[in-house]
Amino acid sequence: MEDEIKSEQTAVDLKRKVLLETKNFLIDLAFPFMLMLVISATILSYASYADDLAVSLIALIGGEIMLAGALVIFGRANGSTAYNKTMLNAQKRELGSTDEKVICRTGEYAIWKGVLIGFILCVPFIIFQIIELCVHNVVTSFCLQYMCGWAYFPFHYFGTSYQALGFIMIILPVGAHTLGYHLGKLKRLKAKEYEETNAKGKRRRK
Repeated sequence: MEDEIKSEQTAVDLKRKVLLETKNFLIDLAFPFMLMLVISATILSYASYADDLAVSLIALIGGEIMLAGALVIFGRANGSTAYNKTMLNAQKRELGSTDEKVICRTGEYAIWKGVLIGFILCVPFIIFQIIELCVHNVVTSFCLQYMCGWAYFPFHYFGTSYQALGFIMIILPVGAHTLGYHLGKLKRLKAKEYEETNAKGKRRRK
């Protein structure tokens, strides 16, 4: 009987943990996702309307570089916040905190989270691209161009038979955000070392 109660409690705790982590993921995803939409609808879409191929390529490459750089910045912020939360929650657990988010380790640093956030950003493109490859239609074509231009346009110039290669572009947001996420941890570690060094210096002066 006790084993059944414990297993039920574990199941409830797991569901609650997933729910809390999902909410945290949505917060981390909000700004990067909006950024991808803006870049796709402006700089990258311009690449398809420019008459000059050179201008199109400049707009395309410039847009991809801007997107990668911005995702690194967002990833760095997410990683720094997550690692800071990891250190704070560890201290709270040592003090016996009963806070639900502290116990469930919600929002704490883990490299797989950096990868997952980058991948989730690609989910709309994956869905639209699969539908487009199976059944070509105006709706998915429009969504690919204006919502997922970062992945659609690089292979757009080679014709419809090469559209499946667009899946390769998933590497860009996943890699950029993961890199930034790890750099965020390193940034927080350096800040911690600096704080500890300053604290030791003040003690010696006293």
